[in-house]
Amino acid sequence: MTHHTARRFSVMSSLAAGCALMLAAAAQADTVLYSNGFETNVSDWTANRVASGTGGITSANGSFHAVNTGGSFSRWGGYNYGAGNAVPTVFQEYTTSVSIYLNMSGGAANDTRFDFSSAINNSAGTHRRDFIFNAGFYNDSDASPGSGTNRFVISASNNSQPGSAYAKNPARSPISISTTGWYTFQHHFYNNAGVLAADMSIYNSSNTLINTWTLSNAADLIGGIGGNRYGWFNYSQFNPLAFDDASLTLISAIPLPPAVWAGLSTLAAVGGLGLIRNRRNRTV
Repeated sequence: MTHHTARRFSVMSSLAAGCALMLAAAAQADTVLYSNGFETNVSDWTANRVASGTGGITSANGSFHAVNTGGSFSRWGGYNYGAGNAVPTVFQEYTTSVSIYLNMSGGAANDTRFDFSSAINNSAGTHRRDFIFNAGFYNDSDASPGSGTNRFVISASNNSQPGSAYAKNPARSPISISTTGWYTFQHHFYNNAGVLAADMSIYNSSNTLINTWTLSNAADLIGGIGGNRYGWFNYSQFNPLAFDDASLTLISAIPLPPAVWAGLSTLAAVGGLGLIRNRRNRTV
């Protein structure tokens, strides 16, 4: 490799690496505002804390988990990213999540249901809307997903069972889960072209995505949206229902003008291309 080629190779390498790092840093910087694995307490939850193995259930992580006491509820460490109730708040992108144990052989009767909501506030800091996982245990045979097997059928809506929603509602794209285990129920709230959107996702214990529902209402203009409200098992016929690893994470995007994004992307691509070409053309 000649002196000039080596120097160009070094510059290209540094350019590609630097741009890649800048793009990664600019993408997002996550801040965990609230987290509780129930190892020492049930802080901010109306729930009971039990040892791993209670009722034959091994905790999702650590030596303890929580059980729903009939409407278990959390403010995720405090409404409006911790600022408090009725505090005017500017919306920031965030996620909430909780792991829930789905037991196919727990002895539940057919059509035993639960809901889990993560609600959001308006810009004045008070309740705006609920985003609810509607779930139920079934072993019947019908036209629903997983028919004829022991399963949980789950869908997503802005309403609660049993009066205003139904886990099997075909208009809500229900899915079935038939393997016993811990599943993470995640809400991701974000600005979609000026309107609030929520991706409601379920992951298995290997962090493999099972399904995502996206809910959005054109009336929820982002300027009228504030911060987090509650996490709430607002309906449950299960006694108990085990859950673990509750968290709220703020996604702090670093704003860059479109022209800067385009320039960084081009520089990274050119640097990477130059790197490849120099590797092909290098001599000894």
